[in-house]
Amino acid sequence: MIGRVLRFLRLPFLLIFLFAVARFSLGLAGVPYAPRGNAVFSVVMLSIISCIYFGALSKKVGGFGWLGVILIGVCIGLFSQILIFTATLISYLAGVETYYTHWDALNVPEGTRVPMGQALATRAGGLIGGPITTTISALIGRLLSALAPGPVDR
Repeated sequence: MIGRVLRFLRLPFLLIFLFAVARFSLGLAGVPYAPRGNAVFSVVMLSIISCIYFGALSKKVGGFGWLGVILIGVCIGLFSQILIFTATLISYLAGVETYYTHWDALNVPEGTRVPMGQALATRAGGLIGGPITTTISALIGRLLSALAPGPVDR
């Protein structure tokens, strides 16, 4: 079933990857994090929205039961958080300022320069919390699946 879920999620995986790269690039390009830069490519929000949509489509299009919906949420959440963790690690190892190393993204007081260990510990917490949030989102999407279109009959 995991293989079927991973094939079903190819589109959100691609979009989340592109958002993560674009977010990384905005920081490298020097685009200010606030007031608007942060909102342009939010990996977390795209993950939640993808879970709602793909949770809603899970039965009619994917043919998944409730366990499949849970796997959809866990896979999207884990994929997103692994990308965020990796982008943070690359930022620190390369010594570059990106949106992944910004004090606001790491939930510390304004202007604080966060050491790599502390930043990665924060991101490691996301490896647990992220999949929980996205799984709940996928389950909500499944509950809303009556609003989703079904397969087209020809």
